[in-house]
Amino acid sequence: MIIKERQPPQRLLQTEALLKRLVPINHSKRPDIEQDLKKRKAGYNGEKAVDYQLRFLTDKKYMIFSDLRLPMKPDFFQIDSLLITSFYSLPIEVKNISGTLTIDPEFNQFTKSYKGIETGFPDPITQANRKKLFLQRWFYNNKLPCPPIEYLVVFSNPSTILKMASGHKLLPPHDKIIHAQSLVSEISKLNTKYIRDDNQVIDLKKTKRLLLNQHQEPNSSILATYQLQPSNIKRGVLCEQCTHVMTRMTGVWHCQHCNHFSKTAHVQAIEDYFLLIKQSITNQELRDFLLLPSRKTASNILQSLNLTKIGTKKGVFYTKGS
Repeated sequence: MIIKERQPPQRLLQTEALLKRLVPINHSKRPDIEQDLKKRKAGYNGEKAVDYQLRFLTDKKYMIFSDLRLPMKPDFFQIDSLLITSFYSLPIEVKNISGTLTIDPEFNQFTKSYKGIETGFPDPITQANRKKLFLQRWFYNNKLPCPPIEYLVVFSNPSTILKMASGHKLLPPHDKIIHAQSLVSEISKLNTKYIRDDNQVIDLKKTKRLLLNQHQEPNSSILATYQLQPSNIKRGVLCEQCTHVMTRMTGVWHCQHCNHFSKTAHVQAIEDYFLLIKQSITNQELRDFLLLPSRKTASNILQSLNLTKIGTKKGVFYTKGS
């Protein structure tokens, strides 16, 4: 049973908005941002592939949470997918990597061979085990009985080839590395392993409430990440057809480049502002970003959206959410 659905990650949306509005068009940071976007899309698509497998677990005994970010002082920890039953919990680390992956237990390292190029990266088992330890501490910090916690590293790309380095056999803990299509059968094995024990039963309702309440979306500045300034962001309402800046006519936006008309193109522009600039906006800031001369038009736009109004008179500003 899916409790928390997966949404496009905030940083993925920020990166898409940044590339769309980055100026100048040939900015030196553009190749890096494009490469980061490619990786983020691959990661998100891989996670959705694992979500597809988890949807076969329709029994109400399962609680499935996608993309959790939970507090762990002095920071947070993130879990790609978390499955909880009454008797055990299972954090899942998702990887979407193409090519042949060779596992070397001696050096705790993976080697990827793809299109004739070899690259190394850390053993994801170490990363997954760290998430397990964080989750254990989370249960203790919230005064909840800590259930047995397993973990899996799931490769979402069915064409990925996994193999052990020469001279090594597949032994624990590397037997926890699987393909996505094996996920449901691995969970079935855990159901057999963890039979009822009244001393281990998890308070599912309380656990569900705390996980949902404590989850926090990241709120970092993508401009700071790439050492950019607001002046590097193209202002205006961008045409949905050709991405040129549109002009405001009576109740409608018009693109003089492709002659496209839209009544709602400003909605995405304001979303871009929240993603790229900051989480609040005033009438003046809206006019500056949308290139609107009319305060009244800006006020009408702000009032038409599902935004929260804070303050009075000249101190009024608007934010997303309640």
